Amino acid sequence: MKDRITSLIVNLTEEFISGKISKEGLWEEIQRSVIPMILERVMRNERDIYLGEHPGEYANGYYSRRFYYKNTPMDIKVPRTRTSNFYPSAIPRYSRYLPEEYGEMIESLFLSSRSLEGLKMTLKRLGLPVSSEEIDNMAQSLADEYKEFTGRELSSDWLVVYIDAKEIEVKSGGKVKKMVIISGIGVNMEGKKEFLGSLVFEGKETLSCWREFLLDLKNRGVTRVLLFVTDDFSGLIKLIQGLFPLSMHQLCIVHLIRNAKLHLSKEEFVWFKERIEAIEKADDFDTAYTEFMEMVEKLKSKHPHFSKHLKTRAEAYVTFTKFPKEIRARIKSTNASENLHKELEKIRINSGGYFQSKKILYAKWFVFIKKLMSNRWKNPEPRFKGCLNKLHAMFYETFESEYEKS
Repeated sequence: MKDRITSLIVNLTEEFISGKISKEGLWEEIQRSVIPMILERVMRNERDIYLGEHPGEYANGYYSRRFYYKNTPMDIKVPRTRTSNFYPSAIPRYSRYLPEEYGEMIESLFLSSRSLEGLKMTLKRLGLPVSSEEIDNMAQSLADEYKEFTGRELSSDWLVVYIDAKEIEVKSGGKVKKMVIISGIGVNMEGKKEFLGSLVFEGKETLSCWREFLLDLKNRGVTRVLLFVTDDFSGLIKLIQGLFPLSMHQLCIVHLIRNAKLHLSKEEFVWFKERIEAIEKADDFDTAYTEFMEMVEKLKSKHPHFSKHLKTRAEAYVTFTKFPKEIRARIKSTNASENLHKELEKIRINSGGYFQSKKILYAKWFVFIKKLMSNRWKNPEPRFKGCLNKLHAMFYETFESEYEKS
C-alpha cells in the first residue's frame, strides 16, 4: 500500500507541474484517492483493536462502499468481520456523505505541524510514506500559489479597505529575525470581504513599508477606495491623502482609547471613554466633530501635547459618523484586519513560536486565507449588504469627478 500511495502522490505532482491537471483537479484527486487511503488505514487499525478485544472473531475481507465529500465520489474499502458485528467509527453508518472535516484534514495537519519534519512524522503514522522532499515541494507549491494570488489584479473600486501591521518572527539565514507583515482586507462593491494581500518586511514597521504596500495596491488596479481604516501610524494620514486624495480615512477608535490610557489618570480615562461613547452615538458628522473638539479643548490645560495630537487628527477619528449607523461599528476600528492577524499569531504559536522560513509563512498563511474566503467570507456581510444603496450613493458622489473624466 505504501508503494501505491507514493506512486500516486508522485504521479499527481508530475501531472500538476506539467499542466495536465489544474489546481482544482489536483485537490479533487486528493479527495478522491488520498483521503480514502487514510480512512482505510484507520479502519483497519480499528478492526485490529476489535479483534483483539473479541476472541473467536476473525477478519473477513472488505466490502466496497461509495461515499461523497461535497460532490466528489470516494470508493472506500470497508473492513468487516466474520459475524458482521463490527462497524468502524471512522465513517458514518447511515449516510453516504462524509463531513467536511475529512476534506479539511490534510490542510489542518499542515497548519498545526510545528515543522515540515513534524508533518512528515504525522503522515507516516497515518500510513503515508511521504518524503521530506515531497513535503517541501508541497510547501513551495503553496507558497508560489500564495504569491500568485496576492499579486493578482484587483478591482478598481472598494467601499472599505482595512490595513494592519503586525510584528512576527521568521527564520532567515539561520537566525530568527524580527519582521513586520502588513495585510489588507477589502469590502467590495457587493459588501463582501476579500483578502487583498500581505507584504513582509525585515526590521520594524516604517512609513516606507506602508508606502510600498499602498503602491502595490495601486499597481494591482486599486484606484478608488471610499474609506481606509488604519491605526494612527506617524505620517500615514498624509501618505494616504497623497496616494488616494479623494478617499476618506478613519483612524482606529480602539487604538485611540488604548493610547489615552497611557496619557490620562484613571478618573480622566473614565471620563474620556464616556465622551468617546457619546460621540459614537452622534446623529451626524458635524455633531460628532464638534463634541470631539470640545473634549480635546478640555484636555488642553493638563495634557497639551496629547490635546494637540488629537486636534490635528480630529476629523479622521470621527469620519465613521459620515456613514450609515448600521455599519459604524464595523468601520470605526481596525478590528477586521487585527482579527485576521490574531489568526496568524495562532499559526505562529502552533509553529513553535516562529516561522521556519518565509516560504513556510506564505504556505501556512495561504492555507488559512483560502479556508476563510471559501467559508466565512463567502457571502456579503449582512450589515454592509443592508445599506449598499446608501454606500453606493456615497461612493459615486465622492468619485463623481473621476467618473466624469472617464
